[in-house]
Order: sequence, then structure tokens, then C-alpha cells
Amino acid sequence: MRANSMTSDSGAPLPPRPAMGRRTMLAALAAIGGGMSCARAASPVAPPGPDAIAAQWAIFRAQYFRPDGRIVDTGNNGQSHSEGQGYGMLFAVAAGDLQSFEVMWNWARTTLQHTKDKLFSWRFLPDHDPTVPDTNNATDGDLLIALALGRAGVRWGRTDLVHDAIAIYRDVLKHMTLQVGGYRVLLPGATGFVTPDVVTLNLSYYIMPALLQALELTADRAWRTIMHDGMRIILQARFGQWRLPADWVAMDRHTQVFSIAKGWPPRFSYDAIRVPLYLYWAHMLTPRLQADYARFWNHFGADGLPAWVDLTTGARSPYNAPPGYLAVAQCTGLASVAELPTLDHSPDYYSAALTLLVYIARAEEQAK
Repeated sequence: MRANSMTSDSGAPLPPRPAMGRRTMLAALAAIGGGMSCARAASPVAPPGPDAIAAQWAIFRAQYFRPDGRIVDTGNNGQSHSEGQGYGMLFAVAAGDLQSFEVMWNWARTTLQHTKDKLFSWRFLPDHDPTVPDTNNATDGDLLIALALGRAGVRWGRTDLVHDAIAIYRDVLKHMTLQVGGYRVLLPGATGFVTPDVVTLNLSYYIMPALLQALELTADRAWRTIMHDGMRIILQARFGQWRLPADWVAMDRHTQVFSIAKGWPPRFSYDAIRVPLYLYWAHMLTPRLQADYARFWNHFGADGLPAWVDLTTGARSPYNAPPGYLAVAQCTGLASVAELPTLDHSPDYYSAALTLLVYIARAEEQAK
């Protein structure tokens, strides 16, 4: 049974979960981070406006969008993923491109969405027979698509899209959450992540803007619990000299102790780079967390940011991070006067997606 009160890793009491509005809820989540309010990281980079987002979307669309609506992962042999469809749909909404949005949504719905539930198969292989050989889902892709649908429904007055988003959120809640001791955790997928002793988590799948929208659209208090517990995990599951999240985290089901998951490199890299971005975007990057990210970014600087760092040895990648990682660093604590990268400098789909997410998050900050 979940206790009514808990303590953070600093020993401070965590807030209870009374009924609360979004602002009160965000303040309570911030208290988990040490009793201070959530704040945007100071950045000298001017927030981009709608025209800049539209211009960057035009580049993304030209390079990674196919006429049938498929977003292509150019760094992985032309595969497509539910994640990529969600990103593309989000970008189209932000740029006001309804036509592209509808084509992408139609492709995701007809090619990847399950018939037994509203979740999505995680990968499409264009040269494979069948093209969707694995029907396991990826929860980040499900949440990104739902976030895009909800935003599209509001922007274009489409209640059908809002209902589609709600249906996805309800199945994520039903199938992709699990009570483990005092935590309700978000599973990465339906199969392959739970054993009798360990649950494997990916903290970058806690897409906080999507979880906030889930609460707003469904009014289901369970989403508060998931965000609350997600913040507790993000604060505790930090490793190495830099106190950063690993791409994959193991949770002991008996002790609720977190460690770096076995079977993956013990790195802060490709997946975990999104953790600070999603917190920043949702106004949940607490000062305590932001300080650790800033310390890491500024140790290496804009010209030497590593693509990964080993959290057990401290070793860094022999090559530098792509522009998308730099964009994340610039909005979460890197002391730099450089402009945000543009997508014409991105080496692949993923770097481009990270960069455009930062453009959107910064623009929404300016609009508030």
C-alpha cells in the first residue's frame, strides 16, 4: 500500500497528492527536487518564434518525410518508428501544417496501430517481410503520438483527434503502468522489461508534456501519481561523477533500489539526453537537477560536448555530440552565446528531431 507521506533523497518530505490544479501540481512536483520552484534554465539564446519553427519544419519535412506519411530514421537504415511519427506529427502541429499532419497520422494509424488496443508497434522495416515483424510497442512513441493528437485537436478544433489522444492515453495507463512497491512506474513496452526481480525503465519515456496533457484530457488522477513517482525516480536514479541518468535503469522489485540496467552500455547518451529536455519543456527542471546538467555541459563546453559518457568509468565518447545534443544543452544550462543549431546542420533524423523539439519548447516559453 502506498504511504501517505514519503521522503526525498535529501530527506525532505515529499508532497502528498491532494486534488490540485496544474500550477499547484507543478509546484508540488518541484518540491520533490528540494523544495524550490521549477524554473527555466537561464539561456542567452533568443527564443525562436513561429516563423523559425515553420522554417525548421520545412527542412525536416524535406529530409525525413515521405509522401505516404512515413518519417524515416536516416541513422538506422531508413527504418521508421512510432517515436518518429510522433515527433513528425508534433512538428507539423507546431508549424500549422495540417495536411502533413493528417498524412502522418493516417500512416501511423493504418500501419502501426494495434487492433487489440490503441498502442503502436514500435518499428517499421521497409525492406523486411513483414514490414512490421515485432508488434511490441514503445511507450514513448505512444505518448508522443497522443501528445500530437491532443495538440492538433485544440489547434484545429478537431474533437475526433482529441478523442483519439484520450483513447491512447487510457491504454497506456491500462497496459503500460505497473505498481512496484511505493512507485507506479511507466513501462517502456508491453514485453521484455519485467522479471520477478527487476523492472527495466527508460527515464526518457517520461515525456512530461504528454503526461500533463493526459491529466488535462482524461482528468484521471493516476497521471498525477505517475508524474510524481517519475520525478522521484529521476531524482534518485542518477549515477557517476556527473549524477546523470543512464539510458536504461533497473529497479529492484523487492527493495526499490535503482541501478544502471544490465544489457545496455552504462551511458548517459542517446536516450537519456531527452530527460532534461522533457523536464525543461514541462517546466519541471528543478534547480537541483538543472545544476547537475549545467555542471556536466559546462565542463566540456559547446566545442567538446561528448555524444556519451560512461557513468561507471567516466570515459567519454571519442567524438563530439551532434547538434541536437548541443541544442538540449543550450536550453538546460550550457553557458553559450551561440544561436540554436539549424536543421540543415543535422547529420541525421534524431539530431534534427532533438533540435526542433528545443525550438518548440523555447517558443512556448516565450509565449507564456
